[in-house]
Amino acid sequence: MKPSRKYLSLPIISLQEGQQIGYVKSLILDASTKSLAAIVVDPKGLFKDQRIIPYSKVVSVGDDAITIDKESHVEKTSNLPELLDLVKGKLTIIGTKMVTETGKTLGTAEEYYVDPKTGEITQIEISGGKLEGFLSGKAWIAAEYITTIGHDVIVARKESENVLTVADKGLSETFKNLIHSTSHLASETTHTISSYFKKDKAKTTAQTAQEKTPIIIPETETIPPTDETVSEIPVTKEPLG
Repeated sequence: MKPSRKYLSLPIISLQEGQQIGYVKSLILDASTKSLAAIVVDPKGLFKDQRIIPYSKVVSVGDDAITIDKESHVEKTSNLPELLDLVKGKLTIIGTKMVTETGKTLGTAEEYYVDPKTGEITQIEISGGKLEGFLSGKAWIAAEYITTIGHDVIVARKESENVLTVADKGLSETFKNLIHSTSHLASETTHTISSYFKKDKAKTTAQTAQEKTPIIIPETETIPPTDETVSEIPVTKEPLG
């Protein structure tokens, strides 16, 4: 998904002619389909007057440029009567207040995100309102919960406050859940390691105790000398010479 601001000032390239025909000046919204209807081309490009490109003619939206098939897809607004009212309406999302069908204020739209392939709005970033109690004060709501995009107010379904993806301390719920899971895993790992060292320590202590235990050698029985006389072997002396 691409933030709407990322579209602005992107170069527009025609593939057939191989040339840059201008820059994105602004986006035309269609409230009925909750999508981008067209791209307004900055008149500082090849054209002296303002031109638009129907979003259906966009080939791709990249990080560095937007491509279309050919230059002829860049047209005057008067030549596209189906888009004329949308261009004149100048509908915008950013800065518009958002409330639920039951009259609960969710906040103010700060940004909206678009599927580059289809031009459909996927979610809206909001701040303030119900979010004032949060430290970061930001949340996102999926476009499926939006019923009306008006000039003054964006209307969301009742109880939409319960489906907001809230950022707390700058962290989204998904990231917070990941941290919780990681912390839980780390806790289990620490417990396992602790148990291992406890067992290893007990084993070492037992071995040390065994090594320190004195080895007792049983005393051997002393056999007292007997009164029997040991006979000597007679030696015969022969005279010298």
